[in-house]
Amino acid sequence: MSPKSPHDEEIAKLRAHIEDLEGQLKAARKRDTSASKSASDTAKSVSDSWSDATRSKRDSVNRMVRGMTMASLEGVRLFADTVSSFADGVASRNEAREHKTTRDLVTNLPADIAGSFADAVSNLVDIPSKTADKYASSYREGDKAS
Repeated sequence: MSPKSPHDEEIAKLRAHIEDLEGQLKAARKRDTSASKSASDTAKSVSDSWSDATRSKRDSVNRMVRGMTMASLEGVRLFADTVSSFADGVASRNEAREHKTTRDLVTNLPADIAGSFADAVSNLVDIPSKTADKYASSYREGDKAS
């Protein structure tokens, strides 16, 4: 064994200090990795929540647009049915029957129109509630489909 030089003791202290610093560096890297994973997990969770909220809002708007479209079409359909029933009512009330002359038919025509118009108005009153029902059912159908 060779005698220890004064530098050997200093070298041993420095090596011990290096090992200590390397241990601290490893511990710091582990903390950074776990903190990074935690921050990454948090960011992913926030992103997923934002994505879910956006998807939910988009689905809600789509159901609303579909409901409004279907309700509008229902209103048009009901109005057309009312106009058709008005015309059919006038025609059926003013049909040529036994013992009716053309003069009788012309004379009764205003009353036949008024009677059919009254029936049509009573049908028109139902259009808003039926249209609202159609909107609600179409909106709910969209909810089931998504």
